[in-house]
Amino acid sequence: MNSGIKIRLLLLILTLCFIGTAITIKESVTNKEILDIDTKSLNDYISEQEKKVDLIFKDSLLLKTFKNYDQYPIAVYQAFERYKNDQEVYLFLFKDHQPKMWSTNLFVPITDQGFLEKSNFVQDDNRSYVIRKKTIGNISILAYILVKPYTNNNNPYLNSSLRRNFFDTRNIDIASYTDTVAIKNIYSNEGSYLFSVKLKDGEHENIYTILQFFCWLLAWIALLIFFNSLCLHMAKTKRAWWAIVLLAGIFVLVKFADLKWNLLSENATFAIFDSRNYAYNRFFPNIWSVLSTTILILWWILFIYSIRKELNFDKIKNIRLFRLPIAIGFILSIYFAFALLYDIAGTLITHSNNIYFDFTKLVDLHFLSWVDLGIVGMGILALSIYIDLVLFFLKKLELKPTQLLNIQLACVIFVILIISIYIEKNSLVNLLLALIILIKSFGEKYFDRHILTNYIAVLILWAIISTITHARFYQERDLIDMKILLNNLQSEDDVNAVSLFSDIENGITNDKELKHLFNISLPYTNTDAINDFIKKKYFSGYLSKYDFKAYYYDQNSIPLNPNSQNKINEYREKVINKSIKVTQNFYRASAELGTHEYFSIIPVTIDQNRVVNVIINLSNKDFSYTVPYPEILTDMRINNSQYYNKGEYSIALYKGGSLVTQFGKYTYENNLRGLKGVPGEYIEILDRDSYLHMAYVANTFSTYVISKQKPSFWDYVATSSFLFLVFFMIFMLFHYVTSFYIFLKNTKLTFRNLKYQFYKIINKIQYSTRIQTSIISSVILAILISAVISYISINKQLYNNNRNSKERFIIELGKRIENMLPNTDEVSNENQLISILKTLSETISKDFNLYSKSGRLLYSSQRRIYDLELFSTFINPIALKNLSLLKKSETIEDEGIGTFQFETSYVTIRDKDYSTVAYIGIPNFSLQKEENINKNLLLNTIVNIYSLIIIGFGFYATFVANSVTNPLSIISRKISQLRLGQPNEPLFWQRNDEIGTLIKEYNLMIIKLEDYANKIKDTERESTWREMAQQIAHEIKNPLTPMKLGIQQLRRSYKDNDPKFPDRFNKFSTSFIEQIDALTQIASEFSHFAKFPTTVMENINIVEKVVKSISLYNNTPNVNIRLINNADQKTLIVKADGNELLRTFNNLIKNAIEGGYGRKNMKIEISIERYSDKFVKIDVKDNGYGIPEGMKDQIFQINFTTKSSGNGLGLVLVKKTIEACNGQIYFETMEGEGTTFHILLPLQQIES
Repeated sequence: MNSGIKIRLLLLILTLCFIGTAITIKESVTNKEILDIDTKSLNDYISEQEKKVDLIFKDSLLLKTFKNYDQYPIAVYQAFERYKNDQEVYLFLFKDHQPKMWSTNLFVPITDQGFLEKSNFVQDDNRSYVIRKKTIGNISILAYILVKPYTNNNNPYLNSSLRRNFFDTRNIDIASYTDTVAIKNIYSNEGSYLFSVKLKDGEHENIYTILQFFCWLLAWIALLIFFNSLCLHMAKTKRAWWAIVLLAGIFVLVKFADLKWNLLSENATFAIFDSRNYAYNRFFPNIWSVLSTTILILWWILFIYSIRKELNFDKIKNIRLFRLPIAIGFILSIYFAFALLYDIAGTLITHSNNIYFDFTKLVDLHFLSWVDLGIVGMGILALSIYIDLVLFFLKKLELKPTQLLNIQLACVIFVILIISIYIEKNSLVNLLLALIILIKSFGEKYFDRHILTNYIAVLILWAIISTITHARFYQERDLIDMKILLNNLQSEDDVNAVSLFSDIENGITNDKELKHLFNISLPYTNTDAINDFIKKKYFSGYLSKYDFKAYYYDQNSIPLNPNSQNKINEYREKVINKSIKVTQNFYRASAELGTHEYFSIIPVTIDQNRVVNVIINLSNKDFSYTVPYPEILTDMRINNSQYYNKGEYSIALYKGGSLVTQFGKYTYENNLRGLKGVPGEYIEILDRDSYLHMAYVANTFSTYVISKQKPSFWDYVATSSFLFLVFFMIFMLFHYVTSFYIFLKNTKLTFRNLKYQFYKIINKIQYSTRIQTSIISSVILAILISAVISYISINKQLYNNNRNSKERFIIELGKRIENMLPNTDEVSNENQLISILKTLSETISKDFNLYSKSGRLLYSSQRRIYDLELFSTFINPIALKNLSLLKKSETIEDEGIGTFQFETSYVTIRDKDYSTVAYIGIPNFSLQKEENINKNLLLNTIVNIYSLIIIGFGFYATFVANSVTNPLSIISRKISQLRLGQPNEPLFWQRNDEIGTLIKEYNLMIIKLEDYANKIKDTERESTWREMAQQIAHEIKNPLTPMKLGIQQLRRSYKDNDPKFPDRFNKFSTSFIEQIDALTQIASEFSHFAKFPTTVMENINIVEKVVKSISLYNNTPNVNIRLINNADQKTLIVKADGNELLRTFNNLIKNAIEGGYGRKNMKIEISIERYSDKFVKIDVKDNGYGIPEGMKDQIFQINFTTKSSGNGLGLVLVKKTIEACNGQIYFETMEGEGTTFHILLPLQQIES
């Protein structure tokens, strides 16, 4: 069993193990076990916290400090702060049951009465605690252990989970007395019962469900790797096409199984599985489906790319009729894949909910925005690799460059025509895609020295394409939002308001504070104070855009405010005739288009004998301004898509073609011109100005127009710059990961081998690439350092400037308020301060909190925060320490509610005697937004500037590297072209620098080389002619001796009148003629050798020459000569002398025939094939006796021959002819089996 089978078997076993583990966990982990696990974890947390409290209460020194808090207040505050931050234990100090010092202002108990010394569990309306008490005389300490921070689930900033050791659990909740099934009790360390918990309904998440999720995920990965390995094996065994089809089928089945059974999404609660964040269709029900599909497609394309050399195109290539349609199909498939990629990517914008995609506001980007961006990046990477694959396939079809260019141009024109006629989309992106294909097609061939430039240019084009597409889909989303807003405008009900009415009417009915206000004021009620109370507590936030009116009547329908005698009857009449009930007590009154009006009659029971009927009337225009309110008061039940409240949208209402009202930044015309439509029609106005407009024809008389500003040119630049950086990082990461994978795949994992391979890779890098890499790396490193330092320093400077501005404002405000205070008693001053802050809050749109000298809240412009018990009515303890103990005039403190963070500026208000009157706090609830605006602006500036610098330096690095290496490349090319005995061109360099010195040495070397070559020529010529003279003399001497002896013998026979003289004469004359022919042949060959340098180079069809040479010897007895043309071409052009080339093949065939003399069946095989794209290879193979081992080194020497006759010039002439054509000749031989001569000649022109 080989290693491949073992690996695949191991992967299969691993897959089954993961699946088995996941199923086992699912079947074995029940709800009871989840409850037990989470209960134990919660119990352990409370137990650990109780131990910390015990240590505090056992610390005698600390208790002594607490007892003498008035002497050591700073030490007490420091202890409180330390235990709160480090131990999560909240301490409160009481004296005579009154709070004196506290560690947090989120919750402060009013009294310590009612708490026992042992652990107590307390659950109020908003939080749950375990409380321990320690009494020291008249001083008592309460230690709070927070169990459940918030019970309000309608705000995204508040966490309603129970506390555990490491993280919050959402699986369990505190059980009520009515819960009797599946509950667990929580006990203190003393063994006393604290409370019970129950398992929540719905899905539960714990370590086992997470483990189950990862088991399924690893099972899928192992299974896919198994099939990938199997398909790789198929590809290597000449079944590459079937491997591609099989892997595609496997991926389709995996995707189907994922959609069918949801094995991953049912075991995790990650946001990518939540359809509320994104849903497109049944194939893409969530972001995970898009992400997994993209990964599988990228995997499949990478698989094809890895086996591309195994794919066989011979059948297609040999059928010329199929080449053109297949090439066109391949190119069009790129445009189809491109359109599909960006259409799916566009749905991530148009079909996502509450996910931000404005890349000019990077700080506001959601986590899922980055996931979507990664999906797009992987899609572009897959498409880029697919383009490379298509170009590789087209290269296999052996198309000419002009054909390939014409096909690409025809395809892009065809796509643009189809889009323009049928789809009506922007064709610019397809032109940019065509440019990318052209760069990838011809960039490497014609701009091989500008690889980095091509790389950056392609990424820039991808970024521009993505920016254009992003803008188009973002505009589509804006149009969808506009339609939704317009639908809301013409709808009969304000859904968001109605969703709040039930809580409001229940709150008013049971509001103890409101009842107290009525109770102390009846029958002469101050309705203005009650109006202010109800409005701020119940009708702030979203409902602040409604005009609020209230009327109050007793049980006898007598008004508590004298100017509303007939209102109760009027509203009773509305209830009967002209309204629709929307909740228990709220009704919708009939109103004209563009206006909502609601009213309610709510009975408030004061006591057994008194009832107050509260009549509330709310009316507004739908697009009226909403008073700003803290996001901590945001209700998730409200549709937050009302972006026009945030200033992004402008709205106008036209009636009868005339402007009635407008809201927002855009200034509308007084008359609506040129806009015609039928009722219920939406009309898009895209190209009028820098705004995107949509009109809705509500009826024949009324029309709404909604507008939003389009992105500016610099917004597009910012988006392109950001996307370029993202794509650059994705492509570079992919490059390095694949390089590392290939490195590990081809290297044994030993330190010595890894080190050797590393140096080997380093040494392969070209000098120009090193220069480019050095410049780019240096610039990027410098840019990153500079960007980080700039961002941190500027951000810090902005923060300090804002803080200083707030300090100046609070100081100036405090001084002005102090000047307005009368020098009276404390209560009068406090009342005066309340009056001043009310006026200021309405005037300058800021929130104010007023605290007494002891830190108790006297007034707040955002009363609802305290009514909801999000904050206690006590001042921030750190602020109280700074203002009261350290005597600071002002301080700015960071505060938070849940995950909502903000700053509050505090100032001390003193009277004319410098005595503290009160403290004023100004909370900045918009701190996070302000910081995000500053950060977005700063980040956009940095990204834009530095991305342009990176792009510019990318091209500059290429230019510099080429400038530096160009002379070196010229010198290298010239050195490679140096030829002995031929004229070599010198180089010229103007500057006297290092390159100039090198070129000067090169020119000197040429001169010396020519001198040396001439000397060698002379020496070789003398040596050659000396050898030739000896050889010729020897060859001539050999026949002269027998000729001389024959003439002497013939002369003697003639003198002696020998009767055999005629016979002898004939015999000798025949022999003499043969010897003279031999001498003539020697002279002829010598003449050819002498004339060899005077060759005439021209374009020769080598196939034709080989055929002619074969035909000359084809009739030789017992010799079979066979021609094999593997090039499948009848014309292969080389640069050579035709006669010399013919003589070369004649000589080789003749030598092959003579080398096999004596064989009964002599076989000579001549094969022709293309060797790469630049050479043709000719092999002459015979089955002769071969060349002896000792003669191999002498085969091309002048005087060497293996024949009994011959002068040894044949193969010398053959070699000289081949080398004159810049070719090569070498041979392979085996004694007794034959010899093969291999000839490589450079091709000059290839014609099919």
